[in-house]
Amino acid sequence: MSTLLSERGQLITTPKLRDHVPAQRSSLRTSASHAPAAAVSAHAVGAPRASWSGILGLVVATLHAWLSRRVARRELASLDERMLRDIGLDAGTVDYEVRQWFWRPGRDWRN
Repeated sequence: MSTLLSERGQLITTPKLRDHVPAQRSSLRTSASHAPAAAVSAHAVGAPRASWSGILGLVVATLHAWLSRRVARRELASLDERMLRDIGLDAGTVDYEVRQWFWRPGRDWRN
C-alpha cells in the first residue's frame, strides 16, 4: 500500500494493483495441460512429418531426373551418323554430351 497526505495532513492509504490480485498458492497439483518438469521427455523434438515427406519428394524427384539424364545420354550415344544428322547434331557435340556426369543438366544444342 502506498501512502498519501490528505489536505488535513492525515495519511491516506491507497491500494496497489498487487493488493487486488489474489496470491497464487504453490501446490503440487498439476492441470491436464501442464506436466511437471520430471514428466517432460528428454528426447529432442523432431520436425513435422510434412517436412520430411517434402524433403523425401525432392530427393526422389532429383534421383528420377538423374536417371532420366543417364538414359537419354546412353540413347544419344547409341545413335548412328545418319540419325545424328537428322536431329542436327555432330559427333563432337554428342561425344561432349555423353561424357557429362549424370548430375549435370544437358545443354540446349539448338542455338
